[in-house]
This record gives sequence, structure tokens and C-alpha cells, in this order.
Amino acid sequence: MGPPEAGGRMRPMDPVRVRFAPSPTGYLHVGGGRTALFNWLYARHHKGTFILRIEDTDRTRSTDEAIEQIFASLRWLGLDWDEVYRQTDRFDRHREVAAELTRRGAAYERDGALWFRIPRDGATTVHDLLAGDVTVQHTELKDLVILRSDATPTYNFACVVDDHDMGITHVIRGAEHLNNTPKQLLIYEALGWTPPAFAHVPLILGPDRTKLSKRHGAGSVLDYDQRGILPEALVNFLARLGWSHGDQEVFTRDELVALFDLPGVNTSAAVFDEEKLLWLNHEWLRRLDPHRLGDLLADRIVGRGVADRATVEAAGRDKLARAAVLLRERGKTLVEMADRARPYLPGPIPLPDDALDLFTSDVRAALRILAVRVGELDDPTAHGFETALRQVADERGLPLKTLAPAVRVAVTGSRVGPGLFDVLAVAGPEIVAARVEAAAQEDRS
Repeated sequence: MGPPEAGGRMRPMDPVRVRFAPSPTGYLHVGGGRTALFNWLYARHHKGTFILRIEDTDRTRSTDEAIEQIFASLRWLGLDWDEVYRQTDRFDRHREVAAELTRRGAAYERDGALWFRIPRDGATTVHDLLAGDVTVQHTELKDLVILRSDATPTYNFACVVDDHDMGITHVIRGAEHLNNTPKQLLIYEALGWTPPAFAHVPLILGPDRTKLSKRHGAGSVLDYDQRGILPEALVNFLARLGWSHGDQEVFTRDELVALFDLPGVNTSAAVFDEEKLLWLNHEWLRRLDPHRLGDLLADRIVGRGVADRATVEAAGRDKLARAAVLLRERGKTLVEMADRARPYLPGPIPLPDDALDLFTSDVRAALRILAVRVGELDDPTAHGFETALRQVADERGLPLKTLAPAVRVAVTGSRVGPGLFDVLAVAGPEIVAARVEAAAQEDRS
């Protein structure tokens, strides 16, 4: 679908070209991430072109660090771009068009800057694909600067020039930009250019229905990586913030590309729901291939200082994959999983002081026997560990409910966790035997 003609009708001939145009004055927040995603999905759905344009005309606030953070955020989300530009590379073109507006009598100089002249009569109507027709009287608008006194372009002007030159067919952006659109349309009209179609996506609100901010827990896109959120989960979450397809909640990337289109975008504001994000992340953790999840877990274990790289490598890739399968049942994030992964890695586990009451002399005697049995175990499966534990309990005249908690604490350092015998099978005979033997020697009476 192509851009609208003057009367608002759509031209169906032009291939879709959309852009995401962040300003590199800070990190890419979740609202910007959603805008990028919607543009990317629209382009991919229509087999069009997704352009990344860094709008760095504000040279006092734009930083190379912020630009790199934008690139890193989009790469982490998996939003690949087909073309990339920086507005600062196009200043000569902006000045050329500004001169043309001056020649046409649509711009004038004042106080060293170049101003665009807003017509005093009439009105401009934005034919928005989501909000419908929005009409603004020209008397409500003021002349606007298009070139600053240092000859650098302002946002509204550079945006028009670049969108035209790059053949942008659809501008999909946040509703906060709707006030800019009549001004931009007037610049298009003054230059005799056909504008793109506009779709202004409603805002994202916090749970208290105020504008989303850091106080609601929303941060940069990469903050969610640090929190242990999978990119698949955040993409899924952002897509559902303002777009829907029936009652479906979980979407693969391929499903989103196949299904996403502007008619599915809601016209009311979306509410940021942290619990929904965590639920989706848990769903995606459960869907992930165990070995890939294990690899992600390994990196997170090292990054959080749970264990060093050598210890992780000593555990082995297969063990980490098996551990990840257990850990993801209770963990909603990679961080939670990593913080609970120590029992499956080589090395000792300290006994918590509040669990020492479990280690009576009778229990410690049984643990010494169990350590030997485990070291000789022919069947290191959950069933094999259960059989060994029950046999030792029977031989020593101990109830299983007395011995089993002590074994759990000895091996994991915690009273709670996944099924004990599954834990023992993943930890393996060598680790289990060593920790059970160490606990058997523990005597603080």
C-alpha cells in the first residue's frame, strides 16, 4: 500500500518503505523498541524495506555511545535493518531544500535562523490510518524554525526531507508525534511533494494509567537483557502492547511477521504489565531448546559471579542443558535460574546455619553410607538415586522424610527446589557423593 494522494486515497503500487528514526540523546527505551518493532514487522509482512535513520541533528545532546546502544538494542531484539543513515551526513541536502523553500517564499530569515511560514488561512487534515482524520486550523500553529542559526536543520524539517528522499511510504510512530504532523504536511505541500501515509500508535501507559516511565519499572531495551529477559519474550510482549490477533498471547517471530498489520493495532493506549512480561518470559524459557538455554545460562552464571568460566566448562554443556530444564520450571528469568544453578556445578556447597538441625548423628551416619553407595552407583538416573536413598534409609531405620531433606540441603544448600531425585541425577554421582560426605563430617554440636 502506497502513500495517500491529496484527498487521502491510498496508492497501492509503491513497495512499502518504513523507517525507525531514533534520536541518540539517550538509551532506547521500551516505547522506542515497540515503535521499531512495529515498523520492522510492517516491512517484513509486506516484503518491504526497513530503514534505520539516526536523527542526530541535535549535536549538543547526541552521543556516539547512544548510537551504539541503539544498534546493540536492535541487534539484541533481532530487528535487522536494510538501510542505515545518519541525518548529520545529509546537512547539505537539508540546506539545499531550505534554500528552495526560501525561493518559493515559504521560508524567511529572522534572528539568524530560517523560518517556515505557516499559512494564516485554512486548515490541514491528517489522514491517520489509526486515529482517523485529525484537522488543525492554521491559526493554531506558529511559524517554525527549519534551520537553526548554525545552519543545522530542526527535527520537523529534516524529517520531511529525509522521508521524501528515502521514499518512505508509511510513517509509523508514537501518538506524541501527531502534533508535529500538520506542520510536516504543510512543508510537503510547500515543496509539492506527496506525503507518506501516517499511523500514530497510541501511548504505552503504566499500571496507574499515567505515561510510562522508569518509576513503573520500564527502562532501556538492554536493561531487560540484564534482568534475564529473553529477546523472544520482549519482542512478543512489545508486539502485544497495542496489537492483537484474537486471544493468542504467545507468538513466534515468524507468526508475528505473518500476522502483523496496521488494522490489528489498537486505537487505545496500551498498559505496561510487568507480570505479563514475566509470564511470557517463563513461557519462552520453557520453549527454548535445552542446549541453547544451557549456553545462555552458562554466560549468565559467569556474568553474575555464581561461578567462574572454568567451573562452568568443567560441568559440561550437556549437564548445563539438563540443569536448565529443571531450573526453568521455577525460574521466570535467566537471572533467577543462574542464581539457583550452583548445586549443579562442581565444588562444595556450604550448609546453611538454619538447616543444621537436620544433621543428627543418625542422619550423618546414614549420609556416610549413602556417599559410598552413590560413588558406586551403576544407574545415575533419578530412579537410581531414589533406590539408593531408600535402601540406606531402610538399613538405618530412618524415615525417608528424615533423610531426604538432609540430602537436599547437603547437595543444594537449600531446603526447597525441584524434585530431589531429579536434582541428584543432574548434579551427578561425583558431586552428590562429595557433598553428602562433607555434610556427614559436619558436626557443630
